[in-house]
Amino acid sequence: MEAWLYNHPWFGKFLTNWNKKRVFPTRGKYAMVIVMASTLAITYHATGNLKAVLWSGAFMLGVAIWAWRYPGSVEEHQRRIDAGEKVAWLK
Repeated sequence: MEAWLYNHPWFGKFLTNWNKKRVFPTRGKYAMVIVMASTLAITYHATGNLKAVLWSGAFMLGVAIWAWRYPGSVEEHQRRIDAGEKVAWLK
């Protein structure tokens, strides 16, 4: 299963870059934010429970901040290494 995932045309490059260089693609970050925002809107529309939306939104914001601190491409990863910067903001 692991070999299949790492050699998969869609998932392989993402998994390899994440495990070796901690690269989270910028396109994936934008998609994540769009999905989170639409989930909050649908949750509020479906339930009307503002407290649940706020708690979910706070958790989602934490996840988004965690994801955005990683480089969005291999080139960005290499630029940070060459400049002597941390790969992630906190690491």
